Amino acid sequence: MRRKKRCRVCRRGFWPHPRAGDRQRVCGEAACQRERHRRSCADWRVENPDYDRERRLRPKVQLELPADAPRPSLDPLGEIGWAAVRDAAGAEVAVIMRLLSEVAVQWTRDVAGAQAFGIVQQFPKEGPDGARDALGRSPPAA
Repeated sequence: MRRKKRCRVCRRGFWPHPRAGDRQRVCGEAACQRERHRRSCADWRVENPDYDRERRLRPKVQLELPADAPRPSLDPLGEIGWAAVRDAAGAEVAVIMRLLSEVAVQWTRDVAGAQAFGIVQQFPKEGPDGARDALGRSPPAA
């Protein structure tokens, strides 16, 4: 059997919807429903403060490059707005992130160079036969 309940927003009595039963805490008035939704969203934001932080921070940190900029960039660290990183994370964290990024970029370049050297050593006969001119042609046979 249903019984009348008191709305948590307007404090007036209401009959809960039969399907909602004991779960309904607010009457069906539009103003009370808006306030219930507002409170629910505010509670959720308190419980999940960093939910949307990455999406909001990414455009601040990632620099806008001109459309004619060569891709990929020779300096990938130049595409990051380090001032925005410092503002968002603090100076100490920004310095550590910059150093770790520099180490990662240098390591990647070293590994790529070592792999290219290894491929040339492994397949010496597959490379160019002799000196080439500016157009990429081999010199004429003598």
